Amino acid sequence: MKRKSVDIPLAIVVTFLLMSGMIMVFSASSMIAEFNLKKDMFFFFKKQLLWGVISVFFMVGFSKIDYRHLKRHGLPLTLAVLSIVLLAGLFVVGIKSHGARRWYHLFFFRFQPSEFAKIGLIIYTAYYLSTREARLKNLKKGLLPLLSILALAAVLIMAQPDLSTTLMILLITGLMIFLSPVPARYLWGFVLSMVPVLIFVLARSSYQWGRVVGWWAAIHNPADAAYQVRQSLIGIGRGGLLGKGLGQSVQKFLFLPDSHTDFIFSILGEEFGFVGTSFILMMFLFIFYRGMRIARHTHDKFGRYLAVGITLNITLYAFINAGVASALLPTTGLPMPFFSYGGSNLIFLAIATGVLLNISRQAGTDLDVLLDKSSVRKTNINQIIVTAE
Repeated sequence: MKRKSVDIPLAIVVTFLLMSGMIMVFSASSMIAEFNLKKDMFFFFKKQLLWGVISVFFMVGFSKIDYRHLKRHGLPLTLAVLSIVLLAGLFVVGIKSHGARRWYHLFFFRFQPSEFAKIGLIIYTAYYLSTREARLKNLKKGLLPLLSILALAAVLIMAQPDLSTTLMILLITGLMIFLSPVPARYLWGFVLSMVPVLIFVLARSSYQWGRVVGWWAAIHNPADAAYQVRQSLIGIGRGGLLGKGLGQSVQKFLFLPDSHTDFIFSILGEEFGFVGTSFILMMFLFIFYRGMRIARHTHDKFGRYLAVGITLNITLYAFINAGVASALLPTTGLPMPFFSYGGSNLIFLAIATGVLLNISRQAGTDLDVLLDKSSVRKTNINQIIVTAE
């Protein structure tokens, strides 16, 4: 069966989160823009609104393009190579901001190639795993070429420096590999080999190590937390059960740094309380459910791996960002999907979501519902799916 429309519940939830994110960007950034940017409290909101409109066009467009085109004509390898080239080019023509080289300045906006690389590497990993399943049990001919590409990209991102994005890309692609027929001993070997590398990277960087130490101190005594984390906890705590109401945050009055970017979840908690933040996190859980359901009912292996990678990319970022704002995890600098201010992240997130919606269009995610309505026994569903595969 081939569906004629995308996964409607998923599309509705994504649209809701996108609109809610626009409102929260205005609320969280208005005071920063008012006091620091020529008294224009709409400065960040207007730019985010522009990126939001553009992202909707990208999401709708990619939801109508057959995702299977992404695995043809060597496009996955091209995306992986282009990702590495763009990451390497940062050290030549990239702009430096806050001690890091993470952006290209292109006319009227800044482009962050790690966002492109994240999607490109997910597509490449999905293509590689789906076309070389028979070789994956051989470390040298199967898994090593893929790991080499991922490791090269990881080194370039880490050198910016951007350890959090590096770990997220490795985590997402690692989970995709975990779902493939790769022997468990290879996976455990890879994980164990990464532990000393991570310790070495943290130990040689006083900045990164300080984040871990500050987080550990906050776990035992929130009063000893770093200033940013402490202000984030004050905001979330002030929100209580129901919050202070939209626009009523105090922390956004320059008390909380990055209130409209990495720590926008704290402003959300202050204005909408435990109930509001729980509702938003439930929306991301729903995206996880729908995404994995799409992957389950996708008969194409490439689409299955791709759906898993895109779903993890959205949901892991959301829960890790919430964990950082709540001092449950060390400060990472990762954005909250659909909420944090930023054009590159929003546009590539919309592209990935559009691809996921197209996978649902091709997969027929309501196959089991249609079978139930036609009085077919539930026990026959798995047989029909296996036969279709």
